[in-house]
Amino acid sequence: MRHRKYFSIKWTGSFLALILLCAWTVVARAERVTIDITQPAFERIPIAIPDFKFQTAGQPQLAREMGETLSSDLDYSGVFRPLDPRGFPEDPQTMGVTAGDIKFNEWRQLGADFLVRATYQVQGSSLRMEARLFDVPGSRMVLGKVYEGDSRNWRAMVHRFADEILYALTGERGVFDSKIAYVQVQGKSKEIYIVDFDGGSPIPVTNNQSINLSPAWSSDGNELAFVSYKEGNAKVYGVNVTSGAQWLISGYKGMNISPAWRPQSRQLAVTLSQEGNPDIFLLSSSGNIIQKLVHSWAINVSPAWSPDGRKLAYVSNETGNPQIYVLDVGSGQKRRLTFSGNYNTSPSWSPKGDWIAYSGMTGGRHNIFIIRPDGGDARQLTHGEGDNESPTWSPDGRMIAFSSTRQGGSAIWVLLTNGTGIKKLTKGGGQEMPRWSPRLGGG
Repeated sequence: MRHRKYFSIKWTGSFLALILLCAWTVVARAERVTIDITQPAFERIPIAIPDFKFQTAGQPQLAREMGETLSSDLDYSGVFRPLDPRGFPEDPQTMGVTAGDIKFNEWRQLGADFLVRATYQVQGSSLRMEARLFDVPGSRMVLGKVYEGDSRNWRAMVHRFADEILYALTGERGVFDSKIAYVQVQGKSKEIYIVDFDGGSPIPVTNNQSINLSPAWSSDGNELAFVSYKEGNAKVYGVNVTSGAQWLISGYKGMNISPAWRPQSRQLAVTLSQEGNPDIFLLSSSGNIIQKLVHSWAINVSPAWSPDGRKLAYVSNETGNPQIYVLDVGSGQKRRLTFSGNYNTSPSWSPKGDWIAYSGMTGGRHNIFIIRPDGGDARQLTHGEGDNESPTWSPDGRMIAFSSTRQGGSAIWVLLTNGTGIKKLTKGGGQEMPRWSPRLGGG
């Protein structure tokens, strides 16, 4: 086979609402693809995704939407290249759904490496979806899944299957069970929202008609920390994204800003100015100060943890202009990371710990960069189209979401880590400070 190499939130589209009835064993192991999409020459895998086949009457539009959603998911991953359905050799509503009934030779001539065939039926409020992935050159099924749940959750079923496809072929999970928290400008107020990974189904987290900023996910994805001015002074609050319960984390004298959950712990790094200068402290989730992490005469903000929780990237102007530093928490040793440019902010550590993304100013515009934790191999990913700020990594490390004014008002965009595949996620404008969640579903 050839391969070219978050008030109350109801998770209406949650994968947890699905019942996985059956998971067929991979009947013929597909050759797993080595993925390095940081390389511009990475060639995506061609895959054909016809409309889903409906087994109940009156559902043609849903059949098309399900196919288009799966296609969008796989294209979004940066790994697959969905083929144009206008050239498909078979009618999706009449073609077979098993290996013996599929005209593999015609799909080979189309240039497909893989083919998806999926059917569904709606009974009352329930929907059952059967989906199969075929290796076209090998004329065999390599993956089959059956899902059943509330028909309103069909998108979650499709997202889950997209994740299974990616895992079957690469050995790595995708982002299809993740969400993005962000700040939405609403007149004179700013509220926290959560949106699906692809920009769908926005849900409000706050509704206090105040200024709310800096959402930060806990490592299990169950809670968000955020900054709110609803009581006047900037304080850090926490919220359980399932129950909607909120609590005060940090309300010390002065400013309480820039929360960042420490991985696999109930601790946060927060910038406090209770002693006069804005320094970074380590707090418990109930707000008790554990230790001072960063102290200097300068302004120290925007902490970002390494995946193992042993290091902390942050921003300081101790040399005059904002630059990014890295602190070894155990030893207390710090070092400057960025030297190019005189305004570098918003560090974000990749899930694998191999990169730090940040926003740097070049030519009077903010752009997105990535750099190795040792300061080497700096790469510019955006190039002067509006201001591009607040980078945040997808849980698989393949993509970076960020806010951009490239089309006027601020919106959330995403791109691959090689700088290609840029895509707008949110509509209507006024979206800022995105933060990508960890994986929220199974797997």
